[in-house]
Amino acid sequence: MMLHNGELFWPKTYYNNYYPSLDHEADGDILIIGGGMSGTITAFTMARAGYRTILIDKGTVAGESSAANTGLLQFMSDKTLADCIKDFGEKEAYEFYHLSFQGLEYIRELCQQLPDDVEFHNRSSILYASKRRHMAMLREEYIALRKFGFPCDLLNGKELKETYGINRSMGLLTHCDAEINPYVFIRRLIEKAVTEYGLRVYERTELLNWHSDGEEVRCDVHDGHITARNVIYAGGYADNDFVKSIKKKQFVRSFAIVTKPIPENKFWAEKAMIWETARPYLYIRHVEGNRIIVGGLDDNNKRVPSKRLIHKKSRKLVRKFNQLFPDIMIEADDCYGARFGETKDGKPFIGEVPDMPNCYMLLGYGGNGTVYSAFGAKLLLEMVRGEENPQHDIFRLDR
Repeated sequence: MMLHNGELFWPKTYYNNYYPSLDHEADGDILIIGGGMSGTITAFTMARAGYRTILIDKGTVAGESSAANTGLLQFMSDKTLADCIKDFGEKEAYEFYHLSFQGLEYIRELCQQLPDDVEFHNRSSILYASKRRHMAMLREEYIALRKFGFPCDLLNGKELKETYGINRSMGLLTHCDAEINPYVFIRRLIEKAVTEYGLRVYERTELLNWHSDGEEVRCDVHDGHITARNVIYAGGYADNDFVKSIKKKQFVRSFAIVTKPIPENKFWAEKAMIWETARPYLYIRHVEGNRIIVGGLDDNNKRVPSKRLIHKKSRKLVRKFNQLFPDIMIEADDCYGARFGETKDGKPFIGEVPDMPNCYMLLGYGGNGTVYSAFGAKLLLEMVRGEENPQHDIFRLDR
């Protein structure tokens, strides 16, 4: 089942190099299930650490939700640090946000080793108050972030308007964020892992079942099986039997447009990434070639949207952008909708499957999934090495 519909932009920015399907028995130290963002970063991390690593995907690498990923990289999550403190306590809230900050740094490090076509650019982000009553929330979040040393500034309405052209009452400006071409990033990282670290990749190879005997894990696929010491499921937003035991998940769908190019002088200051306090929120980012991504209008429905609904939502996204920037005329070039996953407590799922030794999951559910994937890969490396870390408990699957 496809997890998206419409005209996708990112796959048009890179050639498709296909990998073979598995038609024989194979074995390795670590098997990764899923060739999206989570699976790719994890496979690279494991292979670089010296493990004989295999990655399989039932479709193609970066072919599902990663192809619809909007490529905003932020250390802030949809759930604010202030709300995390209220729900989890200061220590766990800080650990969550600090790991997100480190995850973004890890992606930055990886991109320095990859060609420029991954389009990684350091950016600041503006979280503006959608309504005046949201100003108190922004002040509270600013205080929480500053207390723990996260880089941010609070802008009043005049500063927000004069610097960024946004006519709203207040904005929280965070630094050390970034934008990326997620599709090319995945492709390039896979290529590097294959050529430099011996990663084996098999597309059109679907996991049917997995069995752990406590020492190794046997995974059945259509035309063979794979035996590995450790298996990591990173199947993205697929809703299947492998994730049915995850209780706090929920699937939603989101919509986005990629505009036709606009003149360089029409962009706001620093080409900062933009989002808002309303839920669901609007988000805006620059794309190479002077395009803009405008996304949002999420709804609580896991069905992949029809093209008719996608075009309706696209027209609304254009209107919402023009309400924010009335002097910038945009026209949608591509528009699409896709399923994404969220969690009820705002944290991703990372850890060992209960009662299945050596079987793990990395489910980067939430609005910050790429960053979750990055720090999750490092946590999983600790787990397969047998290293103890109290942070592992924060994201356990049975919480």
